[in-house]
Amino acid sequence: MNVIVVHADGPYHCSGALELRSADSRIIATPSEAWLCRCGLSRDKPYCDGSHAQAGLAAEPLSVGSIEPEQGAGVLRIRTRKDGPLKLEGGCEVRTEDGKVLLRGNETALCRCGSSKRKPFCDGTHREVGFEAG
Repeated sequence: MNVIVVHADGPYHCSGALELRSADSRIIATPSEAWLCRCGLSRDKPYCDGSHAQAGLAAEPLSVGSIEPEQGAGVLRIRTRKDGPLKLEGGCEVRTEDGKVLLRGNETALCRCGSSKRKPFCDGTHREVGFEAG
């Protein structure tokens, strides 16, 4: 199963059959594990570089999305949207560090600007704050 763990004061820890893609759908990497930025401050986006620690990213309440029946174990495509969220396509489960399921499904968008009011999910706030993925 493809799993994304949302660290309370840090990045997304992704594991499984992953396919990281750029905004233009080019394959960046096909790792079995990746740590992806969710604070918007990394200088190595989409990867986490630890910038959240210096910025003092604090734990916040997390929203719950749809919980569908367990998904298949196919490839999870994670596509960066230009100056926007991480678009997930393929079966996955998004969880908290303590295992609470926030979403189980085949498609969603995760915030990577650090400003969504529906974290870890994108609510479009990246447009308001002028997020640039670099």
